[in-house]
Amino acid sequence: MPAPSQLLADLRPVLRGDLLADAATRAVYAADASPFHVTPLAVAVPRDEADVVAVVRYASEYGLSVVPRGAGTGLAGESLGPGIVLDLSVHFRGLPVVRDGDVTVPVGMTYAELQTALIPYGRRVAVEVSNPASATVGGMVATNASGPNAAVHGTMREHVAGLRVVWDDGSADDTGALASARGRAIQSDLADVLRVNETAIRENPPRTPTDRCGYRLDPNVSAILTGSEGTLAVVTAATMRTSPLPGGSAAAILGFASLDDAARVGSFVAVVPGVVSCDLLDRRLHAMGKGVPVPADVEALLVVHAEGDSDANAHDAIRVAATRAGGVTLAEGPVAPVRNFVRSAVAGLYALGSGPRPLAFVEDVAVPPARVPEYLSRVLALLRGRDVTASVYAHCPTGVVHLRPLMDLNDPADREKLWPLADAVYAIAFDLGGTISGQHGIGIGRTPWVRAQSGPLADVFREVKRVFDPKNLFNPGKIVGPDPTRPAWPLRPVTVASRTPLPSAESAKCTGCGDCRPRPGVGRMCPVFRATGHETATPRAKAVLARAFVDPALLAEPEAVRAVAGKCVNCKMCIAECPAGVDVPRLMNDAKAHLWREHGPGRGGWFLARAESLIAFASQFTFTTNTLLGTRLGRWLLAKTLGLDPTLRLPAFRYRTFTFRAWARGWTRRSRIQPAEGVPRLALVVDPLTNATDPLTGEAAYAVLKHHGAEVAVVPKARPSGLAALTAGDAETAKDQGRRLIRSLAEWVREGYRIVCLDPSTAAALTQDLPDLLADADTGHVAESSVELMALLGEWHAAGTFKADFREQDLWLGHHVPCHVKAFGVPAAPSLLSLIPGVRVRTADVGCSGMAGPWGAMKRNRADAVAAGAATAASLASHDVVFGSSECASCRIQMQETTGKRAVHPVQYLTMAYGLLPEVGRRLLVPLKDRVSR
Repeated sequence: MPAPSQLLADLRPVLRGDLLADAATRAVYAADASPFHVTPLAVAVPRDEADVVAVVRYASEYGLSVVPRGAGTGLAGESLGPGIVLDLSVHFRGLPVVRDGDVTVPVGMTYAELQTALIPYGRRVAVEVSNPASATVGGMVATNASGPNAAVHGTMREHVAGLRVVWDDGSADDTGALASARGRAIQSDLADVLRVNETAIRENPPRTPTDRCGYRLDPNVSAILTGSEGTLAVVTAATMRTSPLPGGSAAAILGFASLDDAARVGSFVAVVPGVVSCDLLDRRLHAMGKGVPVPADVEALLVVHAEGDSDANAHDAIRVAATRAGGVTLAEGPVAPVRNFVRSAVAGLYALGSGPRPLAFVEDVAVPPARVPEYLSRVLALLRGRDVTASVYAHCPTGVVHLRPLMDLNDPADREKLWPLADAVYAIAFDLGGTISGQHGIGIGRTPWVRAQSGPLADVFREVKRVFDPKNLFNPGKIVGPDPTRPAWPLRPVTVASRTPLPSAESAKCTGCGDCRPRPGVGRMCPVFRATGHETATPRAKAVLARAFVDPALLAEPEAVRAVAGKCVNCKMCIAECPAGVDVPRLMNDAKAHLWREHGPGRGGWFLARAESLIAFASQFTFTTNTLLGTRLGRWLLAKTLGLDPTLRLPAFRYRTFTFRAWARGWTRRSRIQPAEGVPRLALVVDPLTNATDPLTGEAAYAVLKHHGAEVAVVPKARPSGLAALTAGDAETAKDQGRRLIRSLAEWVREGYRIVCLDPSTAAALTQDLPDLLADADTGHVAESSVELMALLGEWHAAGTFKADFREQDLWLGHHVPCHVKAFGVPAAPSLLSLIPGVRVRTADVGCSGMAGPWGAMKRNRADAVAAGAATAASLASHDVVFGSSECASCRIQMQETTGKRAVHPVQYLTMAYGLLPEVGRRLLVPLKDRVSR
């Protein structure tokens, strides 16, 4: 076996894609959504089929294994292996080709992208999966994916018409019309194996319609590859049969007094004509659901989904099902809200925090549908006898039961229970005529029990493996038997708090579900992943990296670790959208701080950490600063010394900053007299960037607050919040800057002032980051008293005290919602701007702007910054948007750079409508000449 250095030297020159063997990348790819952990030798990110061929041929020559990987959302460790992991999710993402009712797509396309692409044709691939925004077509083929509607619409195998593959000798082929010598030989040898074992195959049929245990013993090569989990070949594209979209659909939630009652009627409900799925949720699960109130006396739910020629027909089917079930109808209507309820329920279990949490290791048993009540009764009794609780989620039509015991993978006692518990659960499944895998595949997790279920067919599976892959090249240790060179269950290492500088409990919360890597426009996280598509950019990767900090090999490669940690820009979107609520920004801030202390700031780190301070300093020398920004030589010097991108046009620095103007006008003086009751007492805080480059925004904010009768004073200095330093890893500088800011604001708070932040990042620092960093009384008081400007105006609007005495304005605005605003909750600016007569607002809540403070201004990040903000730029570039709007100063710079349209803080539009600052309107009409970099 070649050393990693030799592997890189041999393969990198012949690959167009990436080949990585650093400790950080290997640690990231050692995990998926399962409880298992296997560190690969290297990770290849092929750009095209030629790259796949090169990797397979090299691996074959040197006796290495190749492990194909999609989104890494498998629950049984299907995409983990010790050889070369082949990440096909990044570049295998071209447009689908639709022809004669079939669609051909590369395997890296997500299920949601595929379905969206088929909508204009009125078609769909009717298989349903639980995580459509993340699951890739390749992963769905590998596991023969299906969802709750499998009894009606079948599994992936029924939809696959053909596959594009790379065989073990490196030859590429199409299974629909095998052209290569290797493909024809495989087909011939496979036919011989099936003929010789015909009797055993006939006498041991699949235990359930969705049984996935072992290979599908079928002469059709496409059928046998579908569900083979990458153990027989590398699939690079799939051709699937499509079907028309349904004419209508409906869903309902039915409540029952006991789990047994719901399980007993579930199989009867499932056969009602028009019903395509009927899911069972126990109390532990449905208590986490959002959007549908469930009475306290309801122990279990049935969630029923129907399709028909029209919505009316679908609702008729739902009502027949409800009558047959006899439960209480808690909700009936469109499918989307009901699905959201189920998803929120499943996700809610993962937000329980540290300690026992749902563990996916016996969650894929399927029994004959009529025997689901008996299975649940016996298994739950078994768990009670071992002091274990579990959540129950089942698909009644197929008898698939997703049972997830609540256990702590960091507790040695719980770890000892896992294998015996799996043994006992599977014994019950076998006794009831069930299977160990009804939906989610075999992988590492269930391979040790394949022979126990399959009996004589296990030897046939080995023969099939020999026909396709005689060198055991593809994804070894799966289906035909565990890898004898390593533990049968290589469980995730225990995270020991005393051995890691990072919060171990926080990193352990990550389940690896992959919801943090949605490729279509679903949610916000993570802007860097959306730009690059690389696994190392996902919040999941950063949580895995945090867990791996106990590994000395990882800390021996600080720049590789910094490259992963540096992909976190502290936007906080993952905290808001992660099902488990993992605080990835905090983990990465701690990781970067550790690297800074042990190894220094790294390339560009010093500037990123001091960006706010440098802006404040540069504002004192406006002529020099603007000259540097406005000349080619100056930009070259800044690029060489600070790493700034010389092509980015930055705003000009103003000779008179906002705080100077405020001081000159007497706005900085605090009143010693308490205001009248009901009059807000406000201290306006401005950030260094707005203070130095956009003083008109500060003036507008002051004018609007005064217009509402508030007592307002401006905090005299625009101090750094410490957020930039914290995000860069310089925790000591962040603490120092944070203390100075808190000290200056605590006095205002003690005098009864509420802190109003002009920039959302300052509000985020004061309310979220500094309390974690400093944890003292003053910091807590300031955090409780701080609010972002537009959020404050939104509060007033909700309370009925917001003034809407606007003059009509003829404005077509595109408002971008910054990440830090979204992290606080529902943004107020779009609704407030819409109150202005004549103003039309297009809200661009489709992603990050890409700037992320100073991060997007760095030359090394600029391409990713533009890609991260592409969706936002496209929305704002629309012909019905004339001017831009955003609360965030750095977002406005990015908006102007990518769209060429003037963007200002929404408070400026409010001042125009109030008739307070005429110069705002004049500024909008001036070309963007105040950006000095050319």
